[in-house]
Amino acid sequence: MSFLVVPLVKFGLSKAKKHHAAKKQAKQADQFQQPGYAPNYGPEPPIQMSNYPPNVGPGADIQYPTNAEPISKSTKLMGMFVSGVRFLQFVFGLTVIGLYGKDVRHDHEDGHTWHAKWVFAMITAFLATGTAAMHIILPFLTRRVNPPPNPKLKLPQFVWEFILCILWLTLFGIFGKMYIGVYPSATKDSGKRDTDSTSTSTSSSDSGLGDVSKINRMRHAVWIDLVNLMMWVVTASWVLLRWLKSRRAADGAAMVDAEKAEQI
Repeated sequence: MSFLVVPLVKFGLSKAKKHHAAKKQAKQADQFQQPGYAPNYGPEPPIQMSNYPPNVGPGADIQYPTNAEPISKSTKLMGMFVSGVRFLQFVFGLTVIGLYGKDVRHDHEDGHTWHAKWVFAMITAFLATGTAAMHIILPFLTRRVNPPPNPKLKLPQFVWEFILCILWLTLFGIFGKMYIGVYPSATKDSGKRDTDSTSTSTSSSDSGLGDVSKINRMRHAVWIDLVNLMMWVVTASWVLLRWLKSRRAADGAAMVDAEKAEQI
């Protein structure tokens, strides 16, 4: 009888195991269907702190280096040159404010009406000085901005600097016509200096050019206006070139993306 009992026992054990496994699977299926169920796959392995960088605590913002293209030496030198020009724009703008502001202040103290030409010179110098100061400060503020400023902003920047170039050109034309070639001359009459005569046929007092000190100051201011004009033409051209370069790069990237899409 033993040869019949042993197979029956084995058959019963296998059936019991299969029934137990089927019952367990059905129970797990019911748990998965219940709302808010979170499966537990066993204890999580401990975090190996040795894989973390040193001096980094919980919640630290870890920034991994990106594969950015290295900046060429010529680009760095050009950036330094433009930064130097921006600083000179700021200094020469303040100089123009001081030269023309002296006459405006005198008119204000004497109760006279401000001359429109001198007011125009002050407004031009203020706009240029403020723009130069903004270009000096902004690189330090936007250094940590991620993502960097949009290259499309270069176009309105160029438009504004082109307007400043027009203002400086107009200012140079106005005062250049008034004071270029005009020199205060001294005549010996009883040992006194005649401050009302100039090297031109019209006296300085009749033409409204002012006294000797004002004429000399305005002659210097005219050439400083020309220097300002040249510097703003340089920076406006630099901004235009950068905008054109970024536009070509964007067009090239768009063409590459279109070719990839066609291949897919």
